Amino acid sequence: MPHDRFYIDAPLVDTLSLEGEEFYHLSRVMRKREGVEIELVNGRNVLALARIESLQKNHAELSVLSVEEKEPHLPPLTLVQALPKLPNLELIIQKGTELGVSTFYLYHSALSEKKELTENQKRRLRLILIGAMKQCGRLDLPEIKWEFPKLKGNVYFGDLSEKALPLSTVGKLPATLIIGPEKGLTQEEINDLAKIGEGVSIGPYILRAETAALAGLSILASKKAF
Repeated sequence: MPHDRFYIDAPLVDTLSLEGEEFYHLSRVMRKREGVEIELVNGRNVLALARIESLQKNHAELSVLSVEEKEPHLPPLTLVQALPKLPNLELIIQKGTELGVSTFYLYHSALSEKKELTENQKRRLRLILIGAMKQCGRLDLPEIKWEFPKLKGNVYFGDLSEKALPLSTVGKLPATLIIGPEKGLTQEEINDLAKIGEGVSIGPYILRAETAALAGLSILASKKAF
C-alpha cells in the first residue's frame, strides 16, 4: 500500500488544503510533519507529489511539486449488484475496487434483503471506495450509482442453469457483470436479463452473492494481458 498517499477531491495544482478524514489520517494516524513530501490522488488518473507547508487545527496546507497522469490498467469493468446485506456489500465495494471495477450500479431486486441505505451508510461506502483505491495503487476512483442501468455490449449475469457457459470461456472486456442478492434472482428477473445479456457459470458450485461478484470480476480482469 502507498502509505504516504492521500485523497483530495480537487485538481492537483498549485496550493491545496487537505481537510476532513484525509487530514485526520495524515496528522493523527500517520503523524506527518511540515516539510514532509507526500503523494496526492484525486481519482481522476492523476498522481501528484506534494509538500506539507503547514499543519493547522483542521487542515494542512500543501504545495504541489509535480504531477503525473496515467490511464487505468483495465478497460471499463462494470458491476451491477443487487443489494446484499451491508457487510457483504462493503466487501464487494472494497475488493471490487481492487479488482478494477470502474462503476458499481447498486439496485434493489425482488429478493434483496436490504431495501435501501441511509446517507451515513452511503458515506461509509464512499470512504471504503477511497481507501481501496489508495491501497491498491489505482489513480481512478470508481463511481457508485443507485439504479439498474441501461446496458449494451458484453453483458453477463450469473446463471445456475446447466446450459450456462463458463464466464472464463466467453467473457470479454470491456464488460458488465450482473449479480443477484443472497437469495438469488427470480425466474422473471432471469428471463429479463436473458434479453440483454448472456447467462454464465462462474464456478462449479453455488456461490454466495459476494463470492460470485468477486470471482466473476477476477475472471473478467484476467482477460486483460498485463
